Amino acid sequence: MGITVRELLEHPELRTRLVAGEKGLDRPITWAHVCELEDPTVWLCGGELVMTVGIGIPRDEAGQVAYVERLARAQLSGLMICEGMRAPPLTDAMLETADRWGLPVLLTAYEVPFVAVSRVVADANRGDEHERLRRTLQIYEVARLVMQGALDEAELRARLERILAARLVVLDLVTGRELVPPAEPPARLLHEVCRAVERYPEGQLPAVVQVPGLEPGAIALAVPARGRAFLVVMPKDRRRGHDVVVLRHAATVIALALERKAAERERQQRLAGELFAQLADRRISPDLAVDLLVREYGFPEPPFAVAAVPEQALTLNELHTALERASVPPAVLRRDGYFFILLPDRPAVAEALVRSCPSMPVGWSDPIRSLVRVPEALTEARWAVQVGRAGLVRYAEMRDGAGGWPLTLEAAQELVGRVLVPLREYDTVHGTELLDSLRVFLSCEGSWSKTARRLGIHRQTLVYRLRRVEALTGLHVDRVGDLAMLWLAIRAAEALGVLGSDSVSRHTAKLERQEPHRT
Repeated sequence: MGITVRELLEHPELRTRLVAGEKGLDRPITWAHVCELEDPTVWLCGGELVMTVGIGIPRDEAGQVAYVERLARAQLSGLMICEGMRAPPLTDAMLETADRWGLPVLLTAYEVPFVAVSRVVADANRGDEHERLRRTLQIYEVARLVMQGALDEAELRARLERILAARLVVLDLVTGRELVPPAEPPARLLHEVCRAVERYPEGQLPAVVQVPGLEPGAIALAVPARGRAFLVVMPKDRRRGHDVVVLRHAATVIALALERKAAERERQQRLAGELFAQLADRRISPDLAVDLLVREYGFPEPPFAVAAVPEQALTLNELHTALERASVPPAVLRRDGYFFILLPDRPAVAEALVRSCPSMPVGWSDPIRSLVRVPEALTEARWAVQVGRAGLVRYAEMRDGAGGWPLTLEAAQELVGRVLVPLREYDTVHGTELLDSLRVFLSCEGSWSKTARRLGIHRQTLVYRLRRVEALTGLHVDRVGDLAMLWLAIRAAEALGVLGSDSVSRHTAKLERQEPHRT
């Protein structure tokens, strides 16, 4: 099918002669393309005959050599130059390079229009249109099966590889992973594709990216889906050029499969998060919940754990991506400035989560062997993350006295009830702001003037408020031991999630009522 460079030279009406690259005379020509750029390969995908009047051909010897090498690496069929136009003298080094690479360099008479060459090539390749139509129909049959959910990802790629006679890899350049099916790509493949794509400024990516460092004829096309996905095509028969039209159809089908998968993944994430919220609020039977987690969302059997990550550590989408990369089920609850994640209590899972946000603390609850304990596990995870150091912080460490905290949740609840509840009750009855004033005073490290400025009150007003705090709690802000107790009470309330709610005492009473249900 098609026409070769040798056959093109045999057309007498084209008045074309060979000046270099004789070894490439049997290269097939997929298309004849006029291009005056110094790097025509940006817009081509291999197999084309580049026709030029010479504007883009460099005048210096080194530039001409590099020009020919670019065309050869891109697997173009040849270079046709119009005589008597704008081309500079062709250097011996350029012609020797063309001979070495087997890239035909042709000179065409001034009187011959390029459109005549294009017509000869188009007429010769007319038979390829039937083949293109056949492969396009096959690709859209694959699309139909994708929409029906009748193909898994491995079979999708295998079918497209048979149709295109090429090895295919779908890469996400953000996560550095293969997408169809999910896998870790060879490091060299990822490196070469990233390097080829990064050559181009943002927003100026061509339709086809040449990846010569990977293997001859390798190209990459952007996949029109969310993220930064590329279809990498490595032909099995290097003599056969790429059909960009067919490849774009294939990329569209892959995008369709990725979008369908993303929509299903987001649905699973949403439903798993809703189930987690029901567990946290005790609105669902633990037995029913564990059955749903195992059967619908891919959880293993208990024990589970709850992890807490501050919201500023990463976005929800980044968190889901990290969990997916680590093959962790997607039950995430956003609440009170934290992401809470219900997940298997496995060391590998904890390590994967910490790797996803290395500069932030990750709180980790005690094991959950019965889902009735999920509300307490949320508190444990939030309590652990309050330590503030980066990395994994287990509640078990806090219970053993790490970080100067009360030894147990019960001790923390008792401290909050004894120290802070009287302040909140007084504020509620008298419309004062004793508790907030104490919080700001502690956050300003005991500076009276700084606290007064931040609260926007007179220093004497602050003195009155804190003297009232001392009267209600029996603790004095000018005694180191008492000040430490006040600070611990505030931190414990924050960790328990009760500070800032409408009633500390109500929340503490709720925890006490729930205590008999703990297992």
